[in-house]
Amino acid sequence: MFVVTTLKPSLPMARRDSAWRWVVVGAAFLTQFIVCGITYSLGVFHVVFKDIFYESHFDTSWIGSILLYVTALSCIMFRFITSYWGSRISVILGGLLASAGLGLCMLAQELFHLYLCFGLLTGLGFGLACSPSIVAVEQYFIHGRFQALSIVVAGIGAGIITFPVLIRHLLVHFAWRGTMLILSGIALNLCVCGMVMTPLKFDKEIKLMPLLSCTALRHPLFHGMCFANLFWSFGSTVIYMYLPSYAMAQGSSFEAAIFLVSCIGMSSFASRMIFAFMGPNSTLDEVTSALCPIGLGIVVTGISPLLFEDYTGQIGYTLLFGFYSGFWTTFLSQASRELLGPEYIAVGNGYLSFMIALGALLGGPLTGLLLQHENDFKYAFYLAGACLLWSSVVMVLFKLKRCTARLDAAFYPDDTNDTMKNTEHKVPLILDEMVTKDGKTYFLEKGIVIDNVITCV
Repeated sequence: MFVVTTLKPSLPMARRDSAWRWVVVGAAFLTQFIVCGITYSLGVFHVVFKDIFYESHFDTSWIGSILLYVTALSCIMFRFITSYWGSRISVILGGLLASAGLGLCMLAQELFHLYLCFGLLTGLGFGLACSPSIVAVEQYFIHGRFQALSIVVAGIGAGIITFPVLIRHLLVHFAWRGTMLILSGIALNLCVCGMVMTPLKFDKEIKLMPLLSCTALRHPLFHGMCFANLFWSFGSTVIYMYLPSYAMAQGSSFEAAIFLVSCIGMSSFASRMIFAFMGPNSTLDEVTSALCPIGLGIVVTGISPLLFEDYTGQIGYTLLFGFYSGFWTTFLSQASRELLGPEYIAVGNGYLSFMIALGALLGGPLTGLLLQHENDFKYAFYLAGACLLWSSVVMVLFKLKRCTARLDAAFYPDDTNDTMKNTEHKVPLILDEMVTKDGKTYFLEKGIVIDNVITCV
């Protein structure tokens, strides 16, 4: 089950529009900065742990894969904590768990200890902290919400830029156990961020809805959305996990390989800011939605082995992928809501998040098996690029079909405004086709606020 809450703010509007809301934005930015910065550094940890424990790519990859899987899944499975106790409690609890998990890593003697500490416990903490920080910002903003959320999500790119370089310096001066202890202290700052997220007082009406309702599964569109999320998560996980290893196999130093991860962050940060500046509709027009994911996907897939032959090409690859990743995450979030609408996003987020988590869990180990058989990273990156490209093709086909969907005036309820009846109006594609099929219109109750689900992949 998950919780849908009808919110009626009991505080004056000035309270929401006060300067404190920007403090909350700053705290949410730092939350994304810490969570995603450490999480997206899994490729650095993969190289370190593989050399320390002398294990194969397959065995070592489970550490980062479990971290991503648990983080993505717990973002939605533990939303009841946010709904009942608020974002502050959830983020503070997440900070405590993540800090404990990273701190216990310094005591690890076997690889499975890291599965439990770095993967499971830290992942639970990051999942509890990530999405509630977004919810806290949404509650404080009525006007300018898109701009505020764009600033918060920029923390993801800033974290990817900063943490790989930071971890490299920590490894040089404090070895890997000292590095984990210091990262534990950094994660503890999530508790400070949570304390800043002062809860607003609402008159709440709590309603329980099924987390995995079968309603959305009745439509092939939703099946396609699930598989698009799965393939995107799989391909992205492979690139983040094996990028430093691939670069080192091509002759790059450890320091240079780590810098490549930061390059992804720089390009992703720039991409997110560009599309945020252009506005929420900039990723949804027909030209942009077709050229960016498919065009860049073909480039990233087809020429990756050629680019990895020298360090300049490796930087070019990371910049392309970073821009691609920054656009795609923005496009996927907006296109999902446009194609499915709040009605089916609400009941289907459980499935979408599960597919993202599943792709993150399978990406590293399955690619590790491929590397054991082929012993050449180019095949791993062909696989990753093919998954990203296929995901892009699926979403763009739905998006282009969506552009032709219209709602016939006959399907509006009788009490709908007369001016709207005479206007050609787009509706979610899944709703439009289901209305056409059985002549019924499906709407959730007015006033219901559906929390967003933000994942790290």
